[in-house]
Amino acid sequence: MALRNTTKMALQAALAIAIAEIISVTFALERGYWVTLTAMALTTQTWGESVKRSFERVGMTVLGGGVGTLLYFLLPGDQPVLFIFLLLCFVFFTVYTTKIHHLISMFFLTCFVVFLFALIGNWNWHLLRARIFDTALGALIALIVGGFFFSLKTNVANVFVGYVQKMKAILLTELISTNQRRTAATSQYLAADFQKIRKAAIAIRYELLFYRLSAQDFNTLLNQTSLCTRYVINLIESYHWLLPHLCKTDVQLINMAAVTTTHNIESLALCLDEKMHPAMIPAVNVSDLITNAIADNPARFATLESDALGFFSLMYFFTRLNTSLNEMYLLASKS
Repeated sequence: MALRNTTKMALQAALAIAIAEIISVTFALERGYWVTLTAMALTTQTWGESVKRSFERVGMTVLGGGVGTLLYFLLPGDQPVLFIFLLLCFVFFTVYTTKIHHLISMFFLTCFVVFLFALIGNWNWHLLRARIFDTALGALIALIVGGFFFSLKTNVANVFVGYVQKMKAILLTELISTNQRRTAATSQYLAADFQKIRKAAIAIRYELLFYRLSAQDFNTLLNQTSLCTRYVINLIESYHWLLPHLCKTDVQLINMAAVTTTHNIESLALCLDEKMHPAMIPAVNVSDLITNAIADNPARFATLESDALGFFSLMYFFTRLNTSLNEMYLLASKS
């Protein structure tokens, strides 16, 4: 029976804590709870997020700890009220920036730790070194557990496979729909789904340190997907508005372009999924449709009357969409 992701994360956290406690007891670490807390905090998320947060946690521990320690030694030591004021400021900015920028939040949290220990006891460079070492050790434990036990790694190909399949379904449905409200809602859903991919892209980039796809290729794939999203939204929002102004021949050519596009999307999805797939149809096949239409009726397009301009715009979107799909296919084939 497959375990739920929440169950996997819980098991990872328990295992990381157990390892951290064993190490703390075995090597008699003075403040082993720092190792334990770090390991627990960094395992309750996906593998990519753990890698990202581990780099951020260790980096901000060094930076925030260094800045806080310097500030501690520069300030007069007999001013507890000043220390309490700074402590409260660090707490405020830690919470305030948590949802805004995680790195900044970690910086203020580390400064808070410095002045908290300064108030309840003492703080020195030795404690700073111990804090950095324990944080790095906890992060290492989290990465080992997250990478080898109940791993929650992102299948990068599947992220794009599901999305391009959704684009195909939308094109098939919306090019024959006359419901303007439905079209607007579909555009919003497609844009929202892409924003989810973009939001997860930072964590995915950290995972790519251990993945066959390079970060540069992933960025290219993401940028081309962004272009595809834009062209699909333009198509489905423009088509229903322009449909009454299109002649029968225009509609037939648009349907041919739509068939080519859905074929290429399906081929790309299968390629990304590393399955047998048909060859992609070159984007020039779509651009040839409008070239032939212009050749058949040059007078219509020479005047750039509104109906012809609308048809030209739709075919342009199809051409650019298929160009991006072909570029994504070449990248997926190389990987």
